[in-house]
Amino acid sequence: MEILEQIASEAEKRTQVPAYPRSVEKVISAIMTSNNFWKIVDLSDEPLPLVAEILKLLKEHDLVIFEGNQILLTEAGAELARRLGIEPFVSHKCPTCKGRGVIIDDSLREAYEKFLKIQENRPPAIHQFDQGYVTPENTFARVALADDRGDLRGKKVVVLGDDDLMSIALALSGLPKKVTILEIDERLVNFIKEVSDKYNLNIDARVHDLRQPLPEDVLGAYDTFFTDPPETVEAIKAFVGRGVATLKGPRCAGYFGVTRRESSADKWRRIQRVLIDMGLVITDLIHNFNEYVNWDYYEEMRGWQLTPVKEPPKDIWYRSTQFRVETVRGFEGFNEPIVGDIYNDAESSTT
Repeated sequence: MEILEQIASEAEKRTQVPAYPRSVEKVISAIMTSNNFWKIVDLSDEPLPLVAEILKLLKEHDLVIFEGNQILLTEAGAELARRLGIEPFVSHKCPTCKGRGVIIDDSLREAYEKFLKIQENRPPAIHQFDQGYVTPENTFARVALADDRGDLRGKKVVVLGDDDLMSIALALSGLPKKVTILEIDERLVNFIKEVSDKYNLNIDARVHDLRQPLPEDVLGAYDTFFTDPPETVEAIKAFVGRGVATLKGPRCAGYFGVTRRESSADKWRRIQRVLIDMGLVITDLIHNFNEYVNWDYYEEMRGWQLTPVKEPPKDIWYRSTQFRVETVRGFEGFNEPIVGDIYNDAESSTT
């Protein structure tokens, strides 16, 4: 274990990302399953900056080699794995629901088929707003999950930021009483308005910068919120806090994702404390529920600068855990102006 502790300690020192021998073990296990950098990040379930640094340190210790775009264990690395009992990564995920616990069944099938066609013409994700969207199936899996938990039928739902076109999926399902979105990107708002008009969805779509306080008429007006916040603790406090501020009272619900690609276990602990301090109870944590389509601006993001080999991502590698939270008595939202950079920390990679 000494070599794992040594590499973890040095990686933490270089990146300022919390690292443990277990972190190094998970990276080695991922290398034994795939030689692709993005897949190694995915399988190791550690922040990208930390994985990149651990790989560089493993190379310095002659435990891995970089051969073209491949990352391979050396004989010494394979021997270390054997000696420490490190095994290749194995998944037992359900192939039908992909581990989400819900499926798009017949009650949602017609709306889902419409959504598939609509989203083909969506505006592309752009770096300016740190955009990235989940697969169409994933978007509707969120609808299925929220309906399964009783958070949609006859409810008023607000979406804070809508890269994923959740508002369209929700409205197509016909389940919510009202759907509102607040989104900074005018391209997306105009697209959603056009779709809403064409399909008579009655989506209340507004251009709004979520760094600014919410409009008065949305405060305390909704039963359920969806948001997909940036990955710093302060950003999650701000964006989830905005969502909480829209809720009517106790036992209302919120949905958002938190990834391990940009958030260590230590950061997750701080995030969970923030949620508890808001008066929220975490009812659901579904690992890797959300799968993000690879975006075109990958060469502009910080993670690309950190990669030890320069190969564009081909398969889905960015996933996040789906959180569902509920308010209890004494809950408190956040609607103050957001000042300064809350979008970057040592663990960030997509900004």
